Amino acid sequence: MFKNYLKTAWRNLLKNKTFSTINVLGLAIGIAAFLLIINYLRFEYSFDDFNVNKDRIYRVPMIVTETGGKPQTFAFTYPALAPAMKKDFPEVQEAIRFRKQWGVVQHGDQKIIEDGMIYYVDPSVFNVFSFEFERGSSATAFTQLNDAIVTRSTAVKYFGKEDPIGKSLHYNDEDYVVKAVLKDLPANCHLQFHILLNYNKYIQITKGAANTSWGWSDFYTYLLLKPGTDVKALQSKMPAFAQRYIGDDMKKNGYINSFQLQPLKDIHTHSDYDYEMPGSGNLYYLKYLGIAALLILLIALINYVNLSTARSLERSKEVGVRKVVGASKFQLVRQFLAETFLMNLFGIVAGFLLFKWLLPEFSRLINQNVIDLQTNSWQFWTFIFFIFLISTLVAGFYPAFVLSSFQPMQTLKSAMGFGGIKRSRNIFRKSLVVLQFAAAIMLIGGAFGFYRQLTFMSNRDLGVNIKQTLVLRQTTNLDSSKINTVESFMNDLQSIPGVQTLTASTDVPGNEVGGSSDFRLITSNQGKRCRIFGIDEKFIPDYGLSLAAGRNFDKDKPASNDTTQIVSLIINETAAKILGFATANDAINKMVHGAGYNCRIVGVMHDYHQQSLQYNYDPIVFYPEQLRNMSSYSLKLSTSDLQQVLAQTKQIWNKRFPQSPFEFFFLDDHFNEQYKNDKLFSTILWWFTVLAIIVASLGLFGLSLYTVTKRTKEISLRKVLGATVLQILTLITKDYIKLVLVAGLIAIPAAYFLLKNWLNDYAFHIEMGAWLFLFPLLLITAITLITVLYQSIKAAIASPVKNLRTE
Repeated sequence: MFKNYLKTAWRNLLKNKTFSTINVLGLAIGIAAFLLIINYLRFEYSFDDFNVNKDRIYRVPMIVTETGGKPQTFAFTYPALAPAMKKDFPEVQEAIRFRKQWGVVQHGDQKIIEDGMIYYVDPSVFNVFSFEFERGSSATAFTQLNDAIVTRSTAVKYFGKEDPIGKSLHYNDEDYVVKAVLKDLPANCHLQFHILLNYNKYIQITKGAANTSWGWSDFYTYLLLKPGTDVKALQSKMPAFAQRYIGDDMKKNGYINSFQLQPLKDIHTHSDYDYEMPGSGNLYYLKYLGIAALLILLIALINYVNLSTARSLERSKEVGVRKVVGASKFQLVRQFLAETFLMNLFGIVAGFLLFKWLLPEFSRLINQNVIDLQTNSWQFWTFIFFIFLISTLVAGFYPAFVLSSFQPMQTLKSAMGFGGIKRSRNIFRKSLVVLQFAAAIMLIGGAFGFYRQLTFMSNRDLGVNIKQTLVLRQTTNLDSSKINTVESFMNDLQSIPGVQTLTASTDVPGNEVGGSSDFRLITSNQGKRCRIFGIDEKFIPDYGLSLAAGRNFDKDKPASNDTTQIVSLIINETAAKILGFATANDAINKMVHGAGYNCRIVGVMHDYHQQSLQYNYDPIVFYPEQLRNMSSYSLKLSTSDLQQVLAQTKQIWNKRFPQSPFEFFFLDDHFNEQYKNDKLFSTILWWFTVLAIIVASLGLFGLSLYTVTKRTKEISLRKVLGATVLQILTLITKDYIKLVLVAGLIAIPAAYFLLKNWLNDYAFHIEMGAWLFLFPLLLITAITLITVLYQSIKAAIASPVKNLRTE
């Protein structure tokens, strides 16, 4: 019997090649798009799953709230926190710290900049994280202070095919011996590093401060909790814990520090802390991609239901004949479900092949190794199987039961009682078309809104001039003996043709300013956390920054080890506000204390965008730094011959700093790198929106083809009776335009809600005007008209005599 169902289903598919092709193609594109997005979401949500104890690992970030201020979030905390928590809480099985490092690592003549890929870690790190060893083990690693562990690719980078065990790496004036090699970290690990060093060595380097300090907050702290720990109960103990260790300091400086317990699985997708690990995902983006995946699949399934119900009138006599000769309703349902199964099987197979074909290109688009996006997880494919099983049943259920419910008397007579059935199916079909249009309008509205936000961020005046700026980075610490070398280096650079001006600083726009300290008025005990930024006297004019009050630095004495000196400061407007000054002029010549110095405010700078427009203005304190402590040299260029400038710059660099590799970037490219994820998400959304429009257009094309075919004789009669081509076109298209307008009424509020939630994540964003929502409505209207008019024009200009001859 089942074989007969399949044979009949196959004949029906071949009999209606156009509708079958449209159905299969629509399903294939929808399924491929759905699989690409869902598989990418699977990867994003799988971060840190490789850890055996993933459910018991927590990170300890902190939230600092100053009196009268807004909460400030920090992904890292104090070095003394880990040993204190292990001592005070029996629930804590292990507590470890990661301390990020930068700099040049040398092996022989090879010098490589490891930019934030070196960490000092506690030796018990392997009791917490499930990093796999390729050579050595946790028992043999970190037995000595100068032990080092490298990843497989790092070992190849430094030692080639040689055995790395026992080889040395020179870093920060110390020789470290490789004792173990780890397998390369999975791409879905939020911790990414090349080299691990013994944390006990760092305690020695810092003379114990890296183990006892409750004021130095640059350490990522992780806990492994004992099985069965009540995390909420442990979190409730944190305020008393903070009070016990830093209560006096909180009272003295007027702030509250709240330590949090953040699950390991939340770090990549849910974390919104400052100073986060690089490469974190964006939960908003992932949610919207998930919504897009469901909408695309919904559009594809609606296509099937619409075309199936539209063709039901053609098959009504077939149903009547089958019932007259004894077919039961259940047999008819099975017959039509078999057709649905066969159609979906073709669509799913084609969609899966299309998914496999597009996956490498998609992986390049999102800058991921295609291997990382492939999965053999039976849980994932079981989930996908059930999604398609349910969708098959849902898509096939309505057409099957509508067709099988026809009564023989109604279906074998052309007039009696058929109009009610036809009207009810039309209402349902129109409802599905409205839903399909609404989904498409929402996708277009979201994609257009994201594009507008990106354009806004790219074109907004940053308040700082980053154009034609070449930045050189110093990655090696320079001692006081190098001051003459730095001065000579800067003089040499200024002699290069095409270098207009040159300034030195500890950071540049586009970076999150790393250093911070509490600043308070001399007359107050309540400090305010501000980021600190070392510059020279050329930084402000060279970067086109402006002062709201006061003056620029003018050979002001840089901060030194003499904490009795008074240091000159320039603060930005945000810092002036949080320090309590009503106007910029009120701050001039006021004395503040911060970073261990008494300081005088000599200027107030207008706020500018140090980072992406996603972030609000931070309070920043600028101070005159010693030249040897500057890590960034910004060259303002006035030439288009960049290669010549780079060649001369590199030659001077290698002459003055042979111990430090030459590293550079152009500041506008560096700043725009912050929008990499935003641009990527916008591109992905646009691609899948186009696919959704294609799928919807295929369904609309099939539906309009069927509608025009069924109304061919009506159109011919109208033409004979004097109807014009325009009147006929209006007759056919007006119903579809009405459906688009109804869909707009549903989709626009939903799109507004989604966009508003997303834009709230940006401190600076576009205004959501009417045009933002009219554009997708007009675009869908235009696509609808083009799709429907193609069939309508053919019918309107056809000869009525030819069409009526068969009547």
